[in-house]
Amino acid sequence: MSDYSQWRTMREIDGAAGTAKGAAFRRFRRLEPQLRAGRDYCVLHHADDREAIDGLRSARRIHAGSVNVVLLAPELASRLVAELRDPASAR
Repeated sequence: MSDYSQWRTMREIDGAAGTAKGAAFRRFRRLEPQLRAGRDYCVLHHADDREAIDGLRSARRIHAGSVNVVLLAPELASRLVAELRDPASAR
């Protein structure tokens, strides 16, 4: 299992920004075409990364019902939190 302690989950980003569930994911999807997998984000797939997902679930870093998990690199996570706190900064 890789160490994802510095990477942030959507649940953590929504919590840090004070937004409702799903706001971070929707913002991520809007930015995704500009991002690079492995550098800016990674996707944990339920069939291949069960141990990592279970660890994130036990630590309450993801929602209980999460199946596949998107993790964001620290820099991107910080950017999303700032944009979600101040939507005008996304322009």
